[in-house]
Amino acid sequence: MTNEQVQAAIRAAIECLQRETPLLEFRDVHERSTAYRLAVHMEPHFRGTWNVDCEYDRDGQMRKALEGIAQCDGRKTDTIVPDIIVHHRGSEGRLHNLLVIELKKDAAEDACDRKKLELLTRPDGHYAYQLGLYINIDGGKFACTWYENGRPFE
Repeated sequence: MTNEQVQAAIRAAIECLQRETPLLEFRDVHERSTAYRLAVHMEPHFRGTWNVDCEYDRDGQMRKALEGIAQCDGRKTDTIVPDIIVHHRGSEGRLHNLLVIELKKDAAEDACDRKKLELLTRPDGHYAYQLGLYINIDGGKFACTWYENGRPFE
């Protein structure tokens, strides 16, 4: 998929999520619930070609990890659990890792998630996701910051 196709799929999934009945109470529900519902709406746009998974922490037989990420927020390990990924299960590398999403509520800039997205989208990195996306949900509005090649882009 092209970057434009991925971005269009995410916009469509967000629009569907915002139109759900009854509405999801973005301010009161945990971000995991919102991430799950967004992933549900993403699946039809990637079905047949890609897998959409929430909190997928595996890298083959290993847990997903980014060297040095523990220093970012004082955790004990470098293991990570991305909120949503679009990938081919059981495969590695840029051709099989399409999109990684970190989602927060009322957090326009989260330094640790930014670092994760920069590292996960580096073309010379182990995961080399084609695209990364940071979504800040503020009162039902979704602000998106896209990442490619280890950097944010418009």
